[in-house]
Amino acid sequence: MNEREHIIAEFEKSRERMRAIVAKADSHQTIYPRWTMKEVLDHISGWDDAVISVLNAHISGVVEDMPSVHGINAYNAETVSTREALPYEHSLREWEASREAVKKLILEVPDEKMDEVFPFPWGGSGNVADLLRIFYEHEEEHAEEIRGIIEKGR
Repeated sequence: MNEREHIIAEFEKSRERMRAIVAKADSHQTIYPRWTMKEVLDHISGWDDAVISVLNAHISGVVEDMPSVHGINAYNAETVSTREALPYEHSLREWEASREAVKKLILEVPDEKMDEVFPFPWGGSGNVADLLRIFYEHEEEHAEEIRGIIEKGR
């Protein structure tokens, strides 16, 4: 298995863990103090969007403002609030579609760009594998936290 296949496999594992949680959670169940399950999905989709933006910039060699230029908390709030009026089913489809777009983009990163260091949307920097590892681990953390919240509520 090459590096890209490994990254995509890890993305799939983290997504499968989250899908199992989504199947158990009520769409409007409060998960975090002010976020429902729908809003958690909107949050993850927003970070997928940021990863897509940063990877596209990295591929093209363009330097652009980071999506979270005003801070992670502001970006999180924006990604959730801009999707507020969307029905749950739309958020769920967007959550799946944005992940597919990231996976497709991984395959489009030129070999010579895989190990180049570039800035991450949440701050810091590293190569493509570093960016994506942090991102799929982020989703896994949410899945584990939410699993615990759901189990305590039963």
